[in-house]
Amino acid sequence: MSGEAILIRAPMITGIDDIVRREVETLAAGENRRDKLIVVLETTGGSVEVVERISDVFRQHFKTVVFVVPNFAYSAGTVLCLSGDEIYMDYYSVLGPIDPQIRTSDGRWVPGLGYLKKYDELAKRHPISQPKREFLLNNFDPATLFSLEQAKKQLEDLIVQWLVNYKFKNWTRTETTGKKPDKEARAQEIAKLLGDAEEWKSHGRGIPMKTLVSDKVKLRIKDFGADQSLNVAVRGYYDLFIDYCAMLGSEVVVHTRHRFLNLGR
Repeated sequence: MSGEAILIRAPMITGIDDIVRREVETLAAGENRRDKLIVVLETTGGSVEVVERISDVFRQHFKTVVFVVPNFAYSAGTVLCLSGDEIYMDYYSVLGPIDPQIRTSDGRWVPGLGYLKKYDELAKRHPISQPKREFLLNNFDPATLFSLEQAKKQLEDLIVQWLVNYKFKNWTRTETTGKKPDKEARAQEIAKLLGDAEEWKSHGRGIPMKTLVSDKVKLRIKDFGADQSLNVAVRGYYDLFIDYCAMLGSEVVVHTRHRFLNLGR
């Protein structure tokens, strides 16, 4: 595996997309640049709009985009990985359930699907007593509910679009029947399953590679741990990077062959 490379260790929040754009444009402008971009990703998730903009940047400048997850990529980070042509993980790596997040008044990001699920659970109980009605009105903002419903739909639409256009682009026959696959239907299955709050129970739950490639999800992922030389390269680079970040006290970092951007905590 060879290509231009960028490591992103950051939440998917406004501002990271601008930084990634500048670094990717620098990589793309270099002499003898390659058409493949390798993205080493570690993120707790964040905004789907930021993820969409970052994916657009990648595709503007590179024909092939590959994601490598040495540790974790949750929520919006999982969505970003699904925009790639290939995903590399090993037994220790995890992706996360797909869940749009909302920002609370105190600045915390909280899982949106849990918010929608709890509202539905309370609203569908009959009869609705006056205290319960008041609780719903006081604790669930209609505008927030609408935004979350739209964000959930946007996430699913993006995943379907990206899987069909990139990850499934060379999928011409199903393994079981040998027939032409219904790529869109399969992509919709993956999007709905990864966004099913009941299935995964917790927004912060990590989904390991063995589950992602199992019959439950059937997502094709390449195991970098099974290739000794690739495993040494990925783990050697990532472990050195983590040690260096620990020495600097850095938690948010973007790294390319041109520079190491320490963006703080």
